[in-house]
Amino acid sequence: MSSNLKSIVEYHGPHDNYKCGYCKSSDTNFSDGMWAHVLTVSDYQDLIDRGWRRSGQYCYKPTMNVVCCPMYTIRCAVSDFKPTKSQKKVLKRFNKHLTGGSSSEVQSGESRKMSTCSTESDATNDAETAAGEGGEVFVESNKTHQDINVGDVIASFEEQEKMDADTKDETEKSGTSNSSTEQRISDAIQQKALKKGLGADPEKAPCKKAKQLRKERKLEKLKEKGIDISTLQNTNNSKNKEKQIEDFINDLPEDLKNKVEVKLVRTSPPSPEWIATAKETYAVYVKYQTVVHNDKPEKFSQFKNFLVESPLVEEYRANGPPCGYGSFHQQYWLGGSLVAVGVVDILPACVSSVYFFYDPQYMHLTLGTYGALREIAFTRHLHNVAPDLKYYYMGYYIHSCRKMRYKGNFTPSYLLCPETYKWFPIKDCIPKLEAAKYCRLNPDLDDIDENFPKESDIGYIPVWVNGIVMHHRVYKRKFSNKVIEEDEELMKYAKLVGSKSTKSLILVK
Repeated sequence: MSSNLKSIVEYHGPHDNYKCGYCKSSDTNFSDGMWAHVLTVSDYQDLIDRGWRRSGQYCYKPTMNVVCCPMYTIRCAVSDFKPTKSQKKVLKRFNKHLTGGSSSEVQSGESRKMSTCSTESDATNDAETAAGEGGEVFVESNKTHQDINVGDVIASFEEQEKMDADTKDETEKSGTSNSSTEQRISDAIQQKALKKGLGADPEKAPCKKAKQLRKERKLEKLKEKGIDISTLQNTNNSKNKEKQIEDFINDLPEDLKNKVEVKLVRTSPPSPEWIATAKETYAVYVKYQTVVHNDKPEKFSQFKNFLVESPLVEEYRANGPPCGYGSFHQQYWLGGSLVAVGVVDILPACVSSVYFFYDPQYMHLTLGTYGALREIAFTRHLHNVAPDLKYYYMGYYIHSCRKMRYKGNFTPSYLLCPETYKWFPIKDCIPKLEAAKYCRLNPDLDDIDENFPKESDIGYIPVWVNGIVMHHRVYKRKFSNKVIEEDEELMKYAKLVGSKSTKSLILVK
């Protein structure tokens, strides 16, 4: 079904000096854009791997080296994803709500006004949706803990003195207990080493913690009673295994007070499921934009243009997911009511997040983060049936805007180099972005853009003129009198979309 599909686009050129939604400057945002009449999922995959994003049918690419807040395409490798401690808390909080427990314990001063996946339709919304899901949710501590830390020893010295009474008595007899702070610290460090089983006598076995001793005595008693302790040990080992997202999502009791159901509905072309739930979806969107973004009613018209209409063609492949590729809404139903919606594109190599909105009544459940985690789990599920689909794209990472740095907490994540269009771990990119807003992320200075077009490529760009598709070189010969100007514009277009896309995208003249 994919062999005859073709993309049709209309290049609009640069869009200069407009307001930035991140730093709020009035005329410092620059991008190039094109209108996508029709776009295959493969062509769009190639475009987003070159820094493009779509907002409805409009596709745009920031002018990275001049824009005030450079936007780097970011993706997460879902197979290796591990939730952070704060992300696990979000999952646990949501599960607590499902089981009927109180889930409204929101810390004072903590804002929940955030959509984890940024909107590509309105840059102002993008900055606001990123603002504050509570610092503890996204900021992981960078503190490293050493085995023996002098500061920790000083802080707990009084406790060490009580526990080491024999040592204290001995030092009191020698009259040196108060003689030197350094000596006291040294003694405490030595005692801490002894507690760890490093002992003064290397011939002795390492000391065991009381908890370990109790566990061994319990297992010995069970063994005496004839109980197979190997089964218990295997059970304990499985309990100690680090939990994945799926464990939090699936390991729930059957008699839940509140049940959540996530439904995937195709929006382009509109499926019967989408048509049947369009009113409920729009109602949630209006609540979200009104309460979270303080939008006026006249802005609600953006809903259909940016979050429903899509240029992506519905497509199915033998090695693809059963749901097919294209544009969808993931609907979150809680107790029969629609509480959140994730707008996503399913592409050959990824699930690309477009936007996420929810009913503000459930803001305390941190639904923005919960939705991103569910979308990662969804991508992992699709990867199991379509191995090439293995990334979760989160839109743009803007390091110069602190509110947008939360995307880097979904690890492992990678940023796209704006010059060579290759991917690099975000942890390696952060030092460079700290030094300069815009930078080449590829450390190999000799590396080049392998998809960079040649001068001769523009002659083979397919163009649509008066309902007829022809190569640009044929068009020039038959119709064009502005050869130099058009060649310059086409070369810029070719550099933006890459050599591969110049041959597959049909350009409307």
